[in-house]
Amino acid sequence: MIRKVLVSTKPLVAIAILGLASAAMAAELSEEELLAGADARIEKHRKADATVAVVDASGKPVPGATIQVEQTAHAFLFGSNIFAWGSVADPQAQAAYRERFAELLNYATLPFYWPSYEPRRGEPAHARTEEVARWCKEHGIATKGHPLAWNMADPRWLPDELEEIRGLQMARIEDCVSHFAGLIDRWDVVNEATHFDREEFVRLRAPKHSAMWQKVGQMEFTRECFTHARKAGPQATLLINDYRTDPAYERVIEQLVDAGGKPMYDVIGIQSHMHGGAWPTRNIWEVCERFARFGAPLHFTETTILSGDRTWEKPRGAEWPSTPEGEAYQAEHVVRFYTMLFSHPAVE
Repeated sequence: MIRKVLVSTKPLVAIAILGLASAAMAAELSEEELLAGADARIEKHRKADATVAVVDASGKPVPGATIQVEQTAHAFLFGSNIFAWGSVADPQAQAAYRERFAELLNYATLPFYWPSYEPRRGEPAHARTEEVARWCKEHGIATKGHPLAWNMADPRWLPDELEEIRGLQMARIEDCVSHFAGLIDRWDVVNEATHFDREEFVRLRAPKHSAMWQKVGQMEFTRECFTHARKAGPQATLLINDYRTDPAYERVIEQLVDAGGKPMYDVIGIQSHMHGGAWPTRNIWEVCERFARFGAPLHFTETTILSGDRTWEKPRGAEWPSTPEGEAYQAEHVVRFYTMLFSHPAVE
């Protein structure tokens, strides 16, 4: 007997307009109407028909066969950072962390922050990272390295000569991408290029790296990083990643092309830290629509929806207690946020 069943499919890369006749019609919908249309979009963009033929050992159809289909994997990447892997002192807590991660998630971001990843020149933390990446692979969890280039802080050993720093940065990119080929094949190549010259980084946290980036130029440096990442990983998936969702990020993406005008990135990464409050439903959809126009898959790479005080003003290291009311707010908006993303065909 031949039966049809529904299975998940890889997301399409396209600009979606809610299945409506025009974007203008979408703009007229209320927040709740936008959310209500998500189920229909999910049916359209995340499912497809599959034909299952049940046959016996000789290849003949089995009349009246009853089959049961269980989904064991999903094309949609649903993940988290895996920074706590191996760093929880309590063995039971560490075991629970790994068990829950593997049970709930199929995508993991591994840390490659230069100052902590290579605390001494020439001694990158490849061994520990390999252990985490291999565990992910054994559990069917896709991996991504984050970030290869970001002037968040200077390694303490960084030299003063700017051209030497430039060479070290490009060598680091090639080393990481080539070393982990087959274990980590997705990379946030450049992080937050829109605001590389922020005063806090330039004056206090990364004066040397920032000075080099400024000397080379915002986009010249960004393109150079992608050139070296592609050289080291011809088949790797390369992301540009940023916290801004305004035209400044769109301009970076527009300029991140090679001499022939071909995009140097494979995926557009969008941060969604909502310390000041959850994004309205319309904002979520509007961000997806604007960045889908570039024709590349979208990854929402960093998401924060708080269960405590909603503010950007907490000092680093301050307590941030969760509250029952905050957890209810968080639960509601997490469901809303991921439902909208899952219903947009450009989100991967």
